[in-house]
Amino acid sequence: MQLWWLLVVACSVLISGNAKLIRLAGGAGNTGRVEVYHNGQWGTVCDDGWGLEEANVVCRQLGFESASWSRTMAHYGQGTGPILLDDVVCDGSETFLTQCSHSDTHDCQHTEDAGVDCYSVLNNVRLAGGGGNYGRVEVYYNGQWGTVCDDGWDLIDANVVCRQLGFESALESKSSAFYGQGSGTIVLDDVDCTGDEDSLDQCRHNGLEEHNCVHYEDAGVVCSNTPNTLLPTTDTPSSLLPTTGVWNNVRLAGGGGVLNNVRLAGGGGNYGRVEVYYNEQWGTVCDDGWDLNDAHVVCRQLGFESALEGNSNAMYGLGSGPIVLDDVDCTGDEHSLDQCRHNGLEEHNCVHYEDAGVVCSNTPSTLLPTTGYITEELTTLLLSTSYFTEALTTLLPSTKVPIRLWRWRVDILNTVRLAGGGGNYGRVEVYYKGQWGTVCDDLWDSDDANVVCRQLGFEFALEGNRNALYGQGSGPIVLDDVECTGDEDSLDQCRHNGLEEHNCGHHEDAGVVCQNILNTVRLAGGGGNYGRVEVYYKGQWGTVCDDWWDSDDANVVCRQLGFEFALEGNRYALYGQGSGPIVLDDVECTGDEDSLDQCRHNGLEEHNCGHHEDAGVVCQSNAKEIRLAGGAGNTGRVEVYHNGQWGTVCDDGWGIEEADVVCRQLGFESASWSRTKAHYGQGTGPILLDDVVCDGSETSLTQCSHSDTDNCQHTEDAGVDCYSVLNNVRLAGGGGNYGRVEVYYNGQWGTVCDDGWDLIDANVVCRQLGFDSALESKSSAFYGQGSGTIVLDDVDCTGDEDSLDQCGHAGLEEHNCGHHEDAGVVCQNTPNTLLPTTDTPSSLLPTTGVLNNVRLAGGGGNFGRVEVYYKGQWGTVCDDLWDSDDANVVCRQLGFEFALEGNRNALYGQGSGPIVLDDVECTGDEDSLDQCRHNGLEEHNCGHYEDAGVVCSNTPNTLLPTTDTPNTLLPTTGVLNNVRLAGGGGNYGRVEVYYNGQWGTVCDDGWDLIDANVVCRQLGFDSALEYNSNALYDQGSGPIVLDDVDCTGDEDSLDQCGHAGLEKHNCGHHEDAGVVCNSVLNNVRLAGGGGHYGRVEVYYKGQWGTVCDDLWDSDDANVVCRQLGFEFALEGNRDALYGQGSGPIVLDDVECTGDEDSLDQCRHNGLEEHNCGHYEDAGVVCSNTPSTLLPTTGYITEELTTLLLSTSYSTEALTTLLPSTNILNTVRLAGGGGNYGRVEVYYKGQWGTVCDDLWDSDDANVVCRQLGFEFALEGNRNALYGQGSGPIVLDDVECTGDEDSLDQCRHNGLEEHNCRHHEDAGVVCQNTPNTLLPTTDTPSSLLPTTGVLNNVRLAGGGGNYGRVEVYYNGQWGTVCDDGWDLIDANVVCRQLGFDSALEYNSNALYGQGSGPIMLDDVDCTGDEDSLDQCGHAGLEEHNCGHHEDAGVVCNSVLNNVRLAGGGGNYGRVEVYYNEQWGTVCDDGWDLNDAHVVCRQLGFESALEGNSNAMYGLGSGPIVLDDVDCTGDEHSLDQCRHAGLEEDNCDHFEDAGVVCRVFDNVRLAGGGGNYGRVEVHYNGQWGTVCDDGWDLNDAHVICRQLGFEFALEGNSNALYGQGSGPIVLDNVNCMGDEDSLDQCRHNGLEEHNCVHYEDAGVVCSNTPNTLLPTTDTPSSLLPTTGVLNNVRLAGGGANYGRVEVYYNGQWGTVCDDGWDVTDANVVCRQLGFDSAKEGNSYALYGQGSGPIVLDDVDCTGDEDFLDQCGHAGLENHDCGHHEDAGVVCTVL
Repeated sequence: MQLWWLLVVACSVLISGNAKLIRLAGGAGNTGRVEVYHNGQWGTVCDDGWGLEEANVVCRQLGFESASWSRTMAHYGQGTGPILLDDVVCDGSETFLTQCSHSDTHDCQHTEDAGVDCYSVLNNVRLAGGGGNYGRVEVYYNGQWGTVCDDGWDLIDANVVCRQLGFESALESKSSAFYGQGSGTIVLDDVDCTGDEDSLDQCRHNGLEEHNCVHYEDAGVVCSNTPNTLLPTTDTPSSLLPTTGVWNNVRLAGGGGVLNNVRLAGGGGNYGRVEVYYNEQWGTVCDDGWDLNDAHVVCRQLGFESALEGNSNAMYGLGSGPIVLDDVDCTGDEHSLDQCRHNGLEEHNCVHYEDAGVVCSNTPSTLLPTTGYITEELTTLLLSTSYFTEALTTLLPSTKVPIRLWRWRVDILNTVRLAGGGGNYGRVEVYYKGQWGTVCDDLWDSDDANVVCRQLGFEFALEGNRNALYGQGSGPIVLDDVECTGDEDSLDQCRHNGLEEHNCGHHEDAGVVCQNILNTVRLAGGGGNYGRVEVYYKGQWGTVCDDWWDSDDANVVCRQLGFEFALEGNRYALYGQGSGPIVLDDVECTGDEDSLDQCRHNGLEEHNCGHHEDAGVVCQSNAKEIRLAGGAGNTGRVEVYHNGQWGTVCDDGWGIEEADVVCRQLGFESASWSRTKAHYGQGTGPILLDDVVCDGSETSLTQCSHSDTDNCQHTEDAGVDCYSVLNNVRLAGGGGNYGRVEVYYNGQWGTVCDDGWDLIDANVVCRQLGFDSALESKSSAFYGQGSGTIVLDDVDCTGDEDSLDQCGHAGLEEHNCGHHEDAGVVCQNTPNTLLPTTDTPSSLLPTTGVLNNVRLAGGGGNFGRVEVYYKGQWGTVCDDLWDSDDANVVCRQLGFEFALEGNRNALYGQGSGPIVLDDVECTGDEDSLDQCRHNGLEEHNCGHYEDAGVVCSNTPNTLLPTTDTPNTLLPTTGVLNNVRLAGGGGNYGRVEVYYNGQWGTVCDDGWDLIDANVVCRQLGFDSALEYNSNALYDQGSGPIVLDDVDCTGDEDSLDQCGHAGLEKHNCGHHEDAGVVCNSVLNNVRLAGGGGHYGRVEVYYKGQWGTVCDDLWDSDDANVVCRQLGFEFALEGNRDALYGQGSGPIVLDDVECTGDEDSLDQCRHNGLEEHNCGHYEDAGVVCSNTPSTLLPTTGYITEELTTLLLSTSYSTEALTTLLPSTNILNTVRLAGGGGNYGRVEVYYKGQWGTVCDDLWDSDDANVVCRQLGFEFALEGNRNALYGQGSGPIVLDDVECTGDEDSLDQCRHNGLEEHNCRHHEDAGVVCQNTPNTLLPTTDTPSSLLPTTGVLNNVRLAGGGGNYGRVEVYYNGQWGTVCDDGWDLIDANVVCRQLGFDSALEYNSNALYGQGSGPIMLDDVDCTGDEDSLDQCGHAGLEEHNCGHHEDAGVVCNSVLNNVRLAGGGGNYGRVEVYYNEQWGTVCDDGWDLNDAHVVCRQLGFESALEGNSNAMYGLGSGPIVLDDVDCTGDEHSLDQCRHAGLEEDNCDHFEDAGVVCRVFDNVRLAGGGGNYGRVEVHYNGQWGTVCDDGWDLNDAHVICRQLGFEFALEGNSNALYGQGSGPIVLDNVNCMGDEDSLDQCRHNGLEEHNCVHYEDAGVVCSNTPNTLLPTTDTPSSLLPTTGVLNNVRLAGGGANYGRVEVYYNGQWGTVCDDGWDVTDANVVCRQLGFDSAKEGNSYALYGQGSGPIVLDDVDCTGDEDFLDQCGHAGLENHDCGHHEDAGVVCTVL
């Protein structure tokens, strides 16, 4: 080491000519005063100009990565030698401090000595030579691992190491190389920790590599086996895991990486789920974009050389912590995961089934001098009898190697497995030199087997096997003559011949049988074949938690107990709670395992459960003494066998519990119905059972209470309907949608005989499999003969059945057939999108190709963008590696002979769905794309501008079968699954279908918009705009394939529609039909402006979104304006000139030529592909003159209006001319408040009203939804909100309620009316817009009243809580609480119109009901609309008393509140109750009550609570009185009150409120007492328009800001134009108001202004001495501080560089000492709640003014920055590269 240092010094002298040695003094190892060595003595460095660049050079020169802080003013004490350097200025790239610019003379004192804090140099610590929590302490320094000398080593030092590794504390400190001697450098000596340090290098020590030790003094530790209680240990403790990794615990402390703790969980030493430690807990990594490069980084970070695999889809089980990383994109060269690109910490769109995993190479990195792969030379040396210290010294960098060195290699064969057997037995194989090899059985015995079993995690071995009992292996024979004592931890610690030294063949391969850890299982708390599952572990019985418990898990238990299979897997401690430990949780069996411990699980005794979650099973009992007669396979009369004959059961007391027992005894899951009164006919034998009473848990009917005598007749014979016994169906011997029909019965697959088999029967099978219908039925074993039993014969379906066993048949296994009669089907190739496909196990579904649906989009019949159908939607293929081989496969899959071209760069337009495939590499011979090599489904690094396309040969493949075998290669459904548009453009043309090997046309007889819709949807468009006839797009030349097409509109393809038959027609080509399909983005509007200008918004995926202004120019604006009906654009605007939008950003990098018809024809990044924020929303100003050419959407001319309204145009003709999507796209509410008012529409450049003739709630609903609310509460008439003054635009409006805007409703015509303004229509919309808050307030009268039990009420409680009662058979009855839970309660509350349930109650909490008990055993999934859609025991079928009546507490009954008689933020408080608005009495009304109302309405708080009907007398009921809120409630009905409609008041006592709208007001663009008026609203600052602005208005602002009065009210943007929204217009203050939001105004963001009209004020320079200083919020107090003007520059609304106004100009703040506490003060001063971050290093750009503050030190309680400690105004030692910034929290 000393030699290396001298070489460095010598080289530095040669390089710099005047290099000085350097050290840190007065601090710890990585911190201190900087001292340099010159002319034989140490001297200091002066801090003039000293900053982070200079500190970085010092730290790097000392071997650290970088500096974390630069210190000045002798932070680490004053030095005593000369001051050698001054005015040091580095650019950061220098190697030595003397290479920086500096002065060798100085004007300093030692009080200015410079210092540094370097990033921790020893942040990697591990334990070697031991186990997970004990071993030799090694630290990583200078690229290698080194040891710590034991001089002075004690328990305090050991505690620091253990805590650094994540353990709670140390148990012991070890010395004298207790865990073997290390081989690297000795890094630390004389370590002296206080115990509080976070890492070793913070402790005092001699210096790095400064020691007087040898390796026999290496220090060690034993850490507590329990990790730090701050670290959740969700996996198996390390002591139970095989210690196969290089080191078990790794972390980087005190260094640069955020995610420097990585581990593998759920697997083994070198493989598992990737978990990272963040925010004091372990979390997972999402597999989006996860690939081998990412896996390499993880494996190298863990010490392995590389990764073998990167795994996805939670291959090693689901994690349970947060998902920390998503979209990880590593180059592969990074040192740790957090150096890779990713979405951001905890920014993801994933769930845990996407957890990423890795398999690392079993060989540790050759850069780490520890364990792993060992060279042959070293193996020979270590195994020789003559090795000695000197020989080893020549190979290993150590000074003394005793015999204990053998323990140093404990991991040569650290991976062992059992092959050729089962989970706990098999051939022993070890992993060596990159492959698996075997062990020879010479000398093999139980001691050897014990070591293997313990290494694998079992307790001991039951047998050691020889002679290749489990088959011969095929790899190398790695070990022979193994001789273990039995105490070793792994095989390579045993004596043996040497690696690959043997005289054996594979017929001598050794094996073992290990003790099965959980081989004893029992059922408790039940009967012989059912009960609570218990396993024997650690000498006692324990239970299994029911998380993830299902039938697969239950099957394993039942088979382990000797039963054939399980009938049920039970949860919720059905058989009582156990009392022992909970041994297993999150059990996930495939169903094929031999015992539970072979299934995936969390780990032994690792769980988050209580005994109320104990799992249970019901195993098949093999009883045969019962049958069903007179019905179908799963229905019939119950008959039991006794004394040699079959008899019936009397229906006295017969119910669903009894039926369940019968069905389970017969092998069904349960009963769907209990039948009485000889429903399935009268039996003829004796009546054997009567008065049967089951509790439902019995395994056979005879276990139920019953009477062997009876008083019955056969007219009372009982019956049952059992849930389907044949619900598993598959197709065998064919392909994905065709094959031999097989059904699963009695534990095996069997066939169906073809006697009577027809298309109706085939339809039932296909629908049961998830297909829409059947194309053909096949007989005579068309798909080959089956080999199992023949289960069904003489099948006779009506076609309406859900499964085969509901059809008539001869009986189960009753037949007269052979397998040569096996039935088959051909199903329609596209599964039914309406049918859930999750019930059928994936192993039973057709497995012939994931991506068998392919289409061409955006082009023509034989060319276009390649799209594949995956996960229920169409997606694209990325063009990386795309070539003609790939294109050939697509074209052949579509039925063409070959490809002419493979296209790239989205030649046919960009797709909008997911990108499904990337890096496709076909040989050209594959049948479908998914047989080609590719990255993996949805694994890509592409954007839609890389979508691949093809041009196929125009001649279809003549080899394709077209009749008997369905074409599984074509993209869609049925016979006519290829459709194209010819003779037109991308979205319009002549309809052509592919049939019998050629393209043909469709006749226009009966052709209409419904038929056109089906075609357009089949082609991938949303809908049709037009249907065309008379060969509008020229005549076709092929056959006419379809005529008289009659679609309902729900079909997926044309051949599903009614028609005259294929090639059946009476037409000529002059009648060829055509369509115009809807362009993807054909709805465009302007928002935030006026009729012809505003923010550009496009309608996509059901909502309005914006366009980013990157590359936005006049060509793009022209396209928008023409699309809206204007002639051209005057301007294309940027930077959210018309306010920021709130929806998705749909388009970015738009590049139009200017000639396009719509925006989506322009080049762009792809739909919703962008790198923008809403502050970049694009806008336009269109010419005010509409285009004379435009017959479609947008602004409409008077001439065209006249034409459209003339009598010569029918409705149909108008539809073809004008799809009226955008004529009246701007609607507002005037004369009221935010959610209510007079309806006004913008037409011909001005606002007009709507006449109330025929006005109703359907019309009001359309208006409210158009405005962003979910629905309307009222539709008002007779100008309730005042008479309008503009034109009356609409009359006789008749909406269905489903329209998107008013102009889609029927009406008289634009400006056609017989009304006056006293008939202006209005609305009251639901108060919470649907895009912001959950809608908890729908009245029950608005809900669909479907189902048997559609009347539900709550009794015995209050408005939103009580006993659940349902109305049935003319009376109210109750619900029993058996199985009642929150999911069931949610259904009740939603049925009553509430959003959800807060609680579910049992045991008649709200008193016992008196009517019948209607429902029992209610089991809802949570998606139902009403209780009767939930599973239950049957109407009035129960075993309960009224002491078990169920109840609920629903979420907020009075969650609709409004303010009436005032303005937007003030008025009379009204609540919606019993379908009408009522008032609140002012008895006890105070500010706390007002706060609750205002917050419920979305305001921050209340300014006043008013009484005495200050805003007029209400007219409805008085709903609340004596309201007493604490002020913390979320809604009024959570406050104490006298009861609903319980009052002693009149309306002259109606309560009111004034809510605070603007939580902050400021002056911008000026000085301390003058500037542009800005108000903080909806999370951002906006301006006030100067219309009507006068001195009275200015007075209110100035007093609100703490000044005494105003000197001036300014207009015309005197202080510059603002950039946010314009919040207020036409402000009209009396001058006495306390705040601007108490003044009259147009309404929030209701204006006709632009920013050159921004209002301003000049306030008196004297603050108001009368202002209260306690209750008034800080934003209202006099701003008496020197630095009371603060702004954020260089960023956005809530983030940027901090600037303060001082001495007439803006200046910055230096980041020395800047932290989040200081940032909090700035953010609060600006009106935000708090700070999210405090930034440094001029993150938002360098400022240009003076640096006003430095060394800011706030406590966090200050109101202004200048109240914090600081160095003094303009007193600093900083440059602008240190400008401080903040990110404020936006609520």
